[in-house]
Amino acid sequence: MSRLGIPGTRGRICNRTSLGLDGCRLLCCGRGYQTRVRDVTEKCKCRFVWCCRVQCELCRHTREEHVCN
Repeated sequence: MSRLGIPGTRGRICNRTSLGLDGCRLLCCGRGYQTRVRDVTEKCKCRFVWCCRVQCELCRHTREEHVCN
């Protein structure tokens, strides 16, 4: 498909539990998906500091992702 300029769904993240368009069953077109676990660091516990900025902490956790084959 890439030679036609159509990116397809290979490598796209899908929702394993959804029955909607974002669900792995529909999004991956029946080709299946792989599950991977990643360590993620992202902003959390954000709060407004007078005046005028937002201050956040960095939190690290693991995230399970499902990716179309």
